[in-house]
Order: sequence, then C-alpha cells, then structure tokens
Amino acid sequence: MSNERDLLEQAMAVLEAQRTVLGHEATEAALAALRVRIAALASHVPFERRHVTVLFGDLCGFTALSERMDPEDVSELMNQLWERVDGAILRHGGRIDKHIGDAVMALWGTEGASEDDAEQALHAALDIQAQLAAFPAAPPEGLHMRIGIHTGPVLLGVVGTRGELTVMGDTVNTASRLEQAAPVDGILISHNTWRHVSGAFAAEPLAPLRLKGKQEPLQVYRVTEAKPRAFLRRGRGLDGVWARLVGREHETRQLRAALQAVLAGNGSHRVTLTGEAGIGKSRLLGEFETWLESLDTSPRCLRGRASPEMRRHPNALLRDLFSFHLQVQESDPPSVVRTRLEDSFHEAFGPGESSRIRAHLAGSLIGFDFSNSPHLKGTPMDEQSLRARGLESLGEYFRALLRREPMVLFLEDIHWADDSALDLLERLHETLAPEQLLVVCTARPEFFERRPGWAHAPAHVRLELRPLSPDDSHRLVAELLRKVESIPPALEELVVTRAEGNPFYLEELIQMLLEEGVILAGKEHWRVEPHRLTSLKVPPTLSGVLQARLDSLPAHEREVLQRASVVGRVFWDEPLLTMGGALPDGVSLHDTLAALQERELIFEQSSSAFAGAHEYTFKHAIVREVAYDTVLKRERRAFHGWIAEWLQARGGERSREHLGLLADHLESSGQGERAATFLRRAAEEALSLFAHAEARAFLQRALALSSEDNVTERYAIVAASERVHAIQGERREQRVDLDHMEAWAERLDDDRRRTEAALRRALYAVEVGEFAMGEQAVQRAIWLAQQQGDMASEALAHLYWGRMLRHLRGDFTSAREHLERSLSLAESARLPQLEVESLLNLSAVMHEGGELSASIPPIQRVIPFCQSMGDRWLECSARRYLAYVRKSLGDFAAARAGFEQTLQFSRVIGYRFWEAMDYTNLARIHYHLGDPAGALELSEQGLRIGEDIGSLRYQGYAWMSRGLALGALERLSEAREAYQRSRDIRACIRMPHLEHEAMTGLAAVALMGGELHEALELVEQLLPHLEGMHRGVEEPFWIWLTCFRVLRAHQDARAPHLLEAAHQRLQAQADKLREEELRRFFLSIPTHRTIQVEWRRQKDVRGSPGRERPLLETS
Repeated sequence: MSNERDLLEQAMAVLEAQRTVLGHEATEAALAALRVRIAALASHVPFERRHVTVLFGDLCGFTALSERMDPEDVSELMNQLWERVDGAILRHGGRIDKHIGDAVMALWGTEGASEDDAEQALHAALDIQAQLAAFPAAPPEGLHMRIGIHTGPVLLGVVGTRGELTVMGDTVNTASRLEQAAPVDGILISHNTWRHVSGAFAAEPLAPLRLKGKQEPLQVYRVTEAKPRAFLRRGRGLDGVWARLVGREHETRQLRAALQAVLAGNGSHRVTLTGEAGIGKSRLLGEFETWLESLDTSPRCLRGRASPEMRRHPNALLRDLFSFHLQVQESDPPSVVRTRLEDSFHEAFGPGESSRIRAHLAGSLIGFDFSNSPHLKGTPMDEQSLRARGLESLGEYFRALLRREPMVLFLEDIHWADDSALDLLERLHETLAPEQLLVVCTARPEFFERRPGWAHAPAHVRLELRPLSPDDSHRLVAELLRKVESIPPALEELVVTRAEGNPFYLEELIQMLLEEGVILAGKEHWRVEPHRLTSLKVPPTLSGVLQARLDSLPAHEREVLQRASVVGRVFWDEPLLTMGGALPDGVSLHDTLAALQERELIFEQSSSAFAGAHEYTFKHAIVREVAYDTVLKRERRAFHGWIAEWLQARGGERSREHLGLLADHLESSGQGERAATFLRRAAEEALSLFAHAEARAFLQRALALSSEDNVTERYAIVAASERVHAIQGERREQRVDLDHMEAWAERLDDDRRRTEAALRRALYAVEVGEFAMGEQAVQRAIWLAQQQGDMASEALAHLYWGRMLRHLRGDFTSAREHLERSLSLAESARLPQLEVESLLNLSAVMHEGGELSASIPPIQRVIPFCQSMGDRWLECSARRYLAYVRKSLGDFAAARAGFEQTLQFSRVIGYRFWEAMDYTNLARIHYHLGDPAGALELSEQGLRIGEDIGSLRYQGYAWMSRGLALGALERLSEAREAYQRSRDIRACIRMPHLEHEAMTGLAAVALMGGELHEALELVEQLLPHLEGMHRGVEEPFWIWLTCFRVLRAHQDARAPHLLEAAHQRLQAQADKLREEELRRFFLSIPTHRTIQVEWRRQKDVRGSPGRERPLLETS
C-alpha cells in the first residue's frame, strides 16, 4: 500500500509542477481524483508524532493587487507564481502541504522519524525570495513575501474526505505566528530552528517576541543569507572564531631545535609527534609548517598522509607523498605519471637516459604503474633486483635534491601506513643520514607497539603530546569563547572536566552547546543561556558528542556524510552521485557538501586525485569512524559495491595501483569471489614491490573468500603464497602450499601447472636439503616439459638438478653435466637470465672441484652481462661467487669488501637466504684475519637467520663458522658443541663432504684439549676420504693439516707421509694459478702457510720421508 501511495503522491507533485501549463481548474480536477484514492488507502492509517520543520509564506499586499487586475490575469499570475514558489520548495526536499489563497504551507521531515530538514527549509525560503525578486510577470511594485519557520513535534496523519496528509499541533501555529511577525521580504525563524542551521546561515538575533498563545517570549532570528563555502584552515575554531595554539610551547621548541640541528649540518633528524586521537598532533604540525613558511629561507617541504585504507596496501604512503609532490591525479594515465616523474628526475640529475631509467625504477618501487615502461618491460630482472635498484634510485634522487636545499618531510598518521612504506622510509633515512633532512611524523601511541625499533633509530626524537593541563584547557575555552562577555563558571567547568585535556573533544563539546542553544552566537557577541545548561545531557565520550552532532544533522546531510564515510577519510563527490537517493528534489550534492563544510565536519581540498571530481576530507578520522558506524550493514554492502565499480572505472590504465582498495570494497560489498581475484592480483603486485607482509595478508584473505569449487583461482592463490613463504623461509607453510599446488594441478588436469609445481618442489628441496625429494621432482619436471616442448622449464629443471648435486651431494661431475645441459637449452631458447645462472653455477662447480683459476673467467664474463641487462640481482650473485673465489684464494681484503657489498644488497631486498650466506662467509674471513670475536658475532647472526628461515644447510655452515671462532678463543666446550651441531645437521641432510669438515673441527678441539684418543678415532674416519676432500669442502687443506697434527701427536709413522702428500697437493694447486699475485695470496692462507712451514721443518730434520707405510692406510 505504501508503494502505491508514494506513486500517487509523486503524480500529484508532477501535476503541481505543471499547474501553469494545465491551468488551475484542470489541475485541481486531476488532483481531486488522486486525493480520493489516497484517502481510501489511508482510511486505516493511524496518526503519529513526528519532528518536522514547518514553513509558512504569505504574499504581502496581494489582495489589493488582485482588486486592480482582471480575474483571468490574476489566475494566470498565480499559476506562474506558484510554479516558481512550489519549485523552490520541492527542489529543497519539502512537501507542499496546502495553498490557502495567497499563502503556502510546506513541511520538511514528514518521511523520516525524529529527523529534521531545517537547513533545507532555510535554503528553500531564500530560494523563494530570489524567485520572487526575479519574477518577470511581477507588477511594477514587485511581489513580496513574509516567511516564518519553526521546528518541533507535530501530529502527522490523514484528515478530511480528500485524504490529505497534514500536520497539526503547536509547531504549526508557531510557524504561522512567525510568518505574521516577519518583516516584508523577511525570513523569521525560531531558536529551535536556529539550533539546526546556525553554522550554515548568517542571521540577526532579534528581541524575543510575545506570540499569541505563548506564555514565554520566543527567541527569534532574521535569516539574511547562506554563508559562503568554508575552506580548510589549520586553526581550531567555532563559527569563525579561531584559537591560538595552547599548551604546546615545549613541543614547538623541540621541533624548531631539530630543524636548527639539521641546518647546522648535524645530519638528518626524525621527530615523531605521538598522542591519542584529537590531542592536537596535526594542529602542531600545521603551526610548525606555518612557522617554516615565515622564515627568510624556508626549506623544501614534501607532505604525505596515511589513511586507514592504506594499512594493507604496499607503499601507499610513499605514493601519496609523490602524488602530492608531482601533482599527479589518480585519474591521470601512466604516461602522465611517467612524464611528471621523469621531469622531476631530470631536474635532479639533468636530462638523459640515466635519469629516465632511475625515474622508472623509483616509480615502480613506489607503486605507480610502470608495467609498460620500455626500461622495465621484458627485463630479466626479478622483483628483488627491481626493488634494490628502485631503492637505490630513490636514495640518489633525494640526495640530489638535498644538495640544493634542505628538506622537511611531513608524514601524518603513520600508524595507518603500510609496513612496506615504513621499511623503505627507514632505509631511506639510513641512506640520507648525513644530509640536511628533517622528517616530522605524527602517530598514535600504538604505532610504537607495532614498530618498536622506530623510536630507537639514530637522531630520532619522540615527542609525546599529553592532555592539556586544567590551566591550558581553561585558556583554550577562553580562546574559543572570547565573544562571550562572561563565561559562566558552571559551563567552563563542564567543558574542561568532560574534555579531560583533549582539544578536539573540547571544541566539539562547545560546538554541541552552540547547536543546542546553550550558547547563542550573535554577529559580534555571544551569550549563554544558563537555564538550558541544567537540562542538557552531555555524552560522556568524544564519540558520543560526535554522534549527537550527526544525529542533529538534516537527514540528507547525514546520509551524504554516511556515504562519504564508506569511501574513506578522503572522498570525492563523483562516486556519491552514483550511489543514488539521499538528496531532496532541487538540492544539489554540491550544496549539501558545502553545508557540511560550514559545519566543519568536512573540508574541500584545493586539488583532487581524480580529474573532474572534487576531493574532500573528514575533519578528523574519528568523525569518519562515527559516521561509518551509523551506516546500516545492508546499506554498507551496496555502497561499497558502488564505490568498487567507480574505482575500477576511474582507475583506467592505472587500475593496478588500486587493486587492494578495490578488493576491500568488493569484500565489504559481499562479492567474495570477485574480491578474491582482486586480492590475489594485489598480492602479486605487492610481491613485485617486495612487500611480503602485505602480500601474505592479501593471499590469506583471498583464500578465505574464494570458493572451493574455483580450483583455477585457488591454484593461483597458493602459487603466489608459496612464493611468499619461500622468500621468507617459512618452510612448513611453503610445503603445505606445494601440496595444494600439486593436488589442484591434478584436479585441473593441467600439465603446465604440474610442471610449475614440480619445479617449485625441486627448489624447495634444494633449500631444505632433501635430495631424494628434489631429484624425484626435477625428473618429473623434465619429463612433463619435454612432453609439452617447454624448453624453459626443462632448462630450469636441469639447473635445479645441478644445484642439488653440487650442494647436497658434492657430486661435481654429475652437477657439471646438468648445468651444461641447462646452459645449452637456455642458449637455444634465448633465455639470457637462465644462461647467466647456468654460467654462475658452472663457475661454482669448477671452483669447488678445485679448478680455482678456471672458475674466475666465467664470473668475470657474467658481471658485465648482468650490468648490460640491468639485473642487479644476478650481478649480486656473480659478485658473491667472485668474493667466494677470492676468499678461497686467500685475498681476504677483496673478499670481505665483496661480501659486505652483497650483504648490504641482501638486506635491502630482504632476501634472508643471502643474508645468512653473507654473514657466514664474513665470519670465515674474520677468522682468517685473526678476529675470532668478530667471526663469532657474524656467525651468530648467520645462525639466527638460518634458524628463522628453516634452512638446515645454512645452519650447518653457521655452526661450523661458530666452532672455528670459539676454538680460536679457546672456548673448547662451546666449540665442541658447535662442531657437533654442524656434523649432526650435515649428516641429517646427507652432505658427507661437509660432515667431514665438522668432524675435523671435533678432532682439532679434542687435540687442543689433550683428548688424543678421541682425536685419533675421528682422524681414522677421515683418512679414507682425504683424496677426494677437495671436492665441495671449503678448506680441504685444514683437514689435511689437522689429520697430520693428530697423527704426529700420537707419533704415528703416517704423519710425515701425510704432510708430504698435503704439501705436494698444495704446490700442485698453486702451480695452476698463473698470476703471481693469486699464487702469493693462495700460499699465504694461514693453513697453507703452516703446511709449508711444517714441511720445511720436517725436511730439515729428517730429509725426505721414507715409504715404510702407505699414506692412507689406517691403523
């Protein structure tokens, strides 16, 4: 029945609007039939109480005018007049209740329970006056109208045989009396109405009126105009009264001191302003920025602000910062972003290809869409390389800018920033430590629980903004209420006590008192109505105060604010237009948003992220949160869906940058399957930025949302998840993902996916040291690849097989065969990255097989090849191998420099396997350089990472390095434990050649501790393997020397023969080194030097040893 009634009322409104065309009589005849039907529908409808706004308007002097005019002319004039008047009412959401001769009565709020549209009634009244002033058919003396408006309770229902919906009660009578008391062309409103519109209209308070039927005088106001649109201002204020900064003198001095330290050349500084919501962080930041602008020479300022939507989206804060810096809009195509970023980098470095490449690398890192960049598209660089080079380019860019002038970086609300952006910012701050840079951040206290290391960074100051003291709170009240001649103590005490030192809460309390009529704001002076204060219920929390303010909004304003809150802290007018409803006829979204600005709930920004759309921000995050909490769940879903569609359409060519946000809105709209796809794509994008934590979170949500029947999507999700777990060294989770990949590849009956899963399984096996599993996986991958003619996968499988044989078996002959096959396939298929990796592994096999000199040329060939491709990751691998060869040759200074360089790269890209490898290699170098304490510290760092990532292989290396360092420090029991742990691990993962190295350490410790029998038992186990000991063992001659020493301690006749054989092998190895410098380094290794010294001593004492006993015969 309600739907039919709505349709009938809409039809009546259309007829009213066409009264001029149809004529008064025809219109009334048509309306009569509709009223009869409405009366029938309403015969059983009960009366109900509503809170409404009533407008009465009456033409002045119209009776005298009609007496001078022909009746037909009067009828035509009235028809044209009511068309304009009624149009103004309908445009602003009003309902025309009745026309009574030359008067009109209109209602607002009849459709919404306990809601009012007082502001729209005022807009309608002003619109009516404007229509009358511009009325072309007006007589020479013009047309004039008095208007009265009152807000209050009424009884709403259908009366009379015509079935008209109308209202009754004192509110209607009061509005009529106000109209009669209004001046000609004047709009007179009651205080009840003024409470709801005070922030949006200019009005003059008049002397209280005594109205017929009223015992008390009524406070009234004459409204003159709507206030102009407000703009975002830094200061706190109410109704145009702005307060000075109060109670932050200490923090202000600290900020200025930090800048002075930076300008004095004391390096970069970072200040974090922290405090609870509403405590004044942004206000203090704004005051500091204003002070900066007043300096004779102010530094360059860059600004970025995080929002709740950014928390899960990689590098969103940095993208916001650069979007502001470059004046890039979200609707700009990638070509515009590229051009702006290139121009900025050209400004920093000068024009040229080099600066253009830097711009593209940095832009890709930040998260702009550079997928079609000619410098990045098709590059063999993987995500790790791109991230490292992007960070390098970003650091160089800021350094170039800082050479020209100091810089202040403002970062607001970093408690909402994503971890990837914060990690990059910390890396940048380390890189720019010597520069004239001040970073000023704001954060809530919980930020330091999430990022405890942030506060311990060098040159960092944490400024905690505490609640204002009672004295400062009283000062702020005095500032805000300085137009009140005498502030009642009870009011001041109420505000100060309830606010508890929170400036935003204090301001909102006063705003509420203004809206409730406790404080009446005049043009020059304000006054307080103490009797209203006693009956006022003040919510005990800031959220409660804000909720009360939102409840008092006109319905359409509240609904627009609610819908804006679904978009986010920052929102645009364009999607609000697509969300339907909310606005009465004749009321524009622009006007509604302007009204919300006047109430200082939102602010319009001077520029917008989307071209053609106006951008707004909520005054405070809490305002947005409170508004969002009031949106009904079923409406939220619809709103989020609309916003998702808008974002997808608006994102255009740069939609990749909004994948996570799109997924958030789709998930909130109940579109789980679509959200899962976007979440997986967002995770893949996050992986390309090396934002592992964000990628993991995206994928967990995607898997939870995807249907179990959608196997294709679920396979893609776990494939991405496996990559994340592999990089992070989360082995248990990685293995679960591999199981799912294999199972779902079978369900899909897809050989391509089967091959991919087998290759991933093989790589996993290499890292965890499970040779049998890995061998089975590569054999399966090769067979599948051959069936499909997939040369790339076949080459990769042979590469992995070669690695397994090298690392897990020490079988360099077989490893070399597979690596050469991988190289041949890569060359045939023109896969340059695979070519390089095959060459690197071949070089390593040669090196570990004892061909030291032969292993260097392939590496030296690879490095410039990597540089020409721009692949820092492969270049780093090559440099690591080169450093490893240098270490084996005894060039420890060059090796240390090389490993320190690769360690820095490993840490930048977050590749923890490489970190573990670099730490253990550096530990060995420090041991050889006579720094066992440094070696111990480095080995412990490598061990911690090895344990974190679940790599037994790296743990075995780290325990071995730890044993060497502890032995040199004569901490024998600890050394014994370290060597034993290394032996156990290497036995577990079946690396016998490296197990022998750990056994040698145990023998050395036993010898040093005088446990000769135990040392001999271990040596007897080693002797049969000495001939092949050079294969895969890091220091084979240390094993020979230890065996010799143990045998000599036992006065075993085999000792001299063993030393002779070791010396011969050492000389043969040295003779292969054609460069004299390499030969000298090699023979200067402490172990090698000791063998030469012992051999010469033995030769001097005994001459050439006899051949009484075969060298490798055991006792």
